[in-house]
Amino acid sequence: MQDHRSETCCFSGYRIEKMPFRADDLSAVRMLETALDRAVCDAAARGYTRFLSGMSTGFDLWAAEAVLRARAQLPVQLLCAVPFDQQADRYPPDWKRRFNRCLLAADRVYALARQYYAGCYAARNRFMVAASSLLICYFDGRSGGTAQTVRMAGQSGLEIVNLAELQLHLF
Repeated sequence: MQDHRSETCCFSGYRIEKMPFRADDLSAVRMLETALDRAVCDAAARGYTRFLSGMSTGFDLWAAEAVLRARAQLPVQLLCAVPFDQQADRYPPDWKRRFNRCLLAADRVYALARQYYAGCYAARNRFMVAASSLLICYFDGRSGGTAQTVRMAGQSGLEIVNLAELQLHLF
């Protein structure tokens, strides 16, 4: 089995309800989407061709969409790490549509479990960190899954690009 870590980047950030802005704050969303587009293009210029999203609402799906936008002009792949088969069942309709659109457009989907179980999101995060050498994240210090993933990435030697630091300077 070939090791693709040197060309794989994963994403981690907050679900929409934990972001410091609302999903209907179009100005803030556009700023983050622009930062994601730039980060994906910068990573691609450095040789990253595989981008791994955990597919949660908010940052993960915005990141997946950024990869799909970049794929129109760059040789990049969207890889989706779905923690369990029904991940999007309780998403609001707009997020569910986005999830399905990204899943259908993905170059590869990793379904890590058939059903939800305690710890399945942490297992997904470990999977993504183990497969990558770069983490693009949105982390402003709040506790939770993103904090655990950033900590894990740092301990595993991944380079970390934190878009929250950029966003905080923009407000």
